[in-house]
Amino acid sequence: MNQDVELIFEPRADPIEEPMRIAVLFSGGASGVPFMVGGETYKVVGAISSGENASGIKKIGNLNIPVRLNDIHKFYKEYDKPIKDMKVRDFYYDKDWEIIEEEDWLPDIIANSGHMYYNTPRFLNRLPNRFLNVHPAFLPLLGEDGKRKYTGDDAVTDAMNAGEKFTYSTIHIMDENVDGGPILYVSDSLPVGDRTPNEQQELMKEKCDGPAYKKTLDMLSRGLLGIDSEKNIYLKKGDEFVMTYRHGDNKYFAKNFAYMPGPEIKRF
Repeated sequence: MNQDVELIFEPRADPIEEPMRIAVLFSGGASGVPFMVGGETYKVVGAISSGENASGIKKIGNLNIPVRLNDIHKFYKEYDKPIKDMKVRDFYYDKDWEIIEEEDWLPDIIANSGHMYYNTPRFLNRLPNRFLNVHPAFLPLLGEDGKRKYTGDDAVTDAMNAGEKFTYSTIHIMDENVDGGPILYVSDSLPVGDRTPNEQQELMKEKCDGPAYKKTLDMLSRGLLGIDSEKNIYLKKGDEFVMTYRHGDNKYFAKNFAYMPGPEIKRF
């Protein structure tokens, strides 16, 4: 085991009085946010919507969480550039960070909850290894090409079309590779049944995405998850760190942490 393991987040002296602070980015319903509320050792301090019509604005506001708007389409219109222009995306996220600083949110973690736009490396470097995302698939599962099998916007549809009988959600650290970052946690499974992909993904928000985020944030806020210089992930057990994910080797995660060909999840 590498000897350079560091906690992803180190709790403060009194983690209840000074909980881990979370800022949320969202584009739609922000379905994961209600699951982030009520933790003893973590707190959502603010959220930024990428669109003025996002239903999550009202939902988060009703939870007494400050919400700010940074409309991405209006931002790009000012530059007269297509939404996929990544140089402008850097400027857009610079504005997000300005909002965070203006509001004095001082986040320890940035949690993406249905935020539909790629976070650029420059933005991720604001808080290295502390940008999180939930992806509606079992990311440790590899395809024949050795790459993660179900990535991208159509992950649930792809999994169901491939005949998967269960779906999962994965919480991972974001890096320069879309849906490719180190894996922190995988949800319990949700049987597919007779649902359509859209129906399955909608139910996953409640049964998979939210609970997985809640568990991950709890572990992070209690100082139970570590990372080393090679982006391997560790779970702290007593005074020792046990590797749960070897970066670039999803088979290690699948064998040692989560995946079984059925509804059960193997946990440490």
